[in-house]
Amino acid sequence: MWPEPPPTENSVVGRALEAAVGSGMPAESLALYARWWQLETWLRDLAYLELRALRGAAWTEAVRAAAGRQTQDAAYTHMLSADSQDPLAYLDVSSLTDLIERRWDQMGYALMERSTWQGRLVDLSRIRHRIGHVRAPHQDDLGRLEQTLRDLERGAFTAFATYNDRWLPDPSDVPNAIGHGWLRGQHEAAQRLIEHARRQYETRFRLRLSRRPWADRETHASPGAGYLWHAEFYPRERPVDIRRLWHDSQLDEIRPLIVHLLADHPWHVGFTFAAADDDRAVSDAIGVAFDTVLQFCQPRFLSDEQVRRWSERATNVDYRVLVGSRWNTLEPTTVPIDIFGAGGGVEAAPSW
Repeated sequence: MWPEPPPTENSVVGRALEAAVGSGMPAESLALYARWWQLETWLRDLAYLELRALRGAAWTEAVRAAAGRQTQDAAYTHMLSADSQDPLAYLDVSSLTDLIERRWDQMGYALMERSTWQGRLVDLSRIRHRIGHVRAPHQDDLGRLEQTLRDLERGAFTAFATYNDRWLPDPSDVPNAIGHGWLRGQHEAAQRLIEHARRQYETRFRLRLSRRPWADRETHASPGAGYLWHAEFYPRERPVDIRRLWHDSQLDEIRPLIVHLLADHPWHVGFTFAAADDDRAVSDAIGVAFDTVLQFCQPRFLSDEQVRRWSERATNVDYRVLVGSRWNTLEPTTVPIDIFGAGGGVEAAPSW
């Protein structure tokens, strides 16, 4: 049985917001910070995924500037948060946008025309400066920021939708350890677990591939940079405690290879791996993930209240653990949609 969440969390937040506005904080400042949070966290998410797809586990080499701050923060173990392990969370916004500029070939598709984006950053930097120094916002700041979010709608849709535009490749088209091991079922763990999981745990396994918008379409037969493997597990009536799963020591050896751990609901677990990483290491990592998931597949009926508590417990675990996010839910057919809630939206799926 999962523990009850803190009962006063929402009331504490509500009181803080009411007190701040009541004591003189402009409501526009709260709104502006909220919109900036949407923008900057989206840019981090985008940079993270595209760097992982490009470089695999070596992605952190691109964000070495954050290492010092992250090390200092790690010393305060009583104050660590879900993104404490994310190097991108320690970059100044200028460093983040510089990183995006250097990797425009991988990230530009999700933004704007390049010169337009560069010009927009001038205004955005002034807004960020006012927020960081707790200054009153300009009357047009919120409008400018919301316009930027509206302009990013189509690119964000493409980023999310391509992540979930997955297919099962023909085993003969993937002549590597993953193809032989899991598409053909020749890996020791595949031979040991796939049928065993179905019979003993009522758990289905599925392995699929996706392509980032910038990746070469012609390399899908031998996927590498720009492609992602998605190993998914569906335990019927056996809910998985995502928090315990993520922190289980068995995952320690493969954690550097895990791009995301996703849970769409209590009866689903997915692991995303970068095809840019060594195919033998990824093939073995799928086996480790499979073994670990089965350890947490215990039959249990969940009431609606327990499902709600499962969801609360599965959030804010780690920046790589995604529950109820757009990465979980947005597919090419998820239209019309307004991703940022800023008055924009996508009516029809763009091509990629």
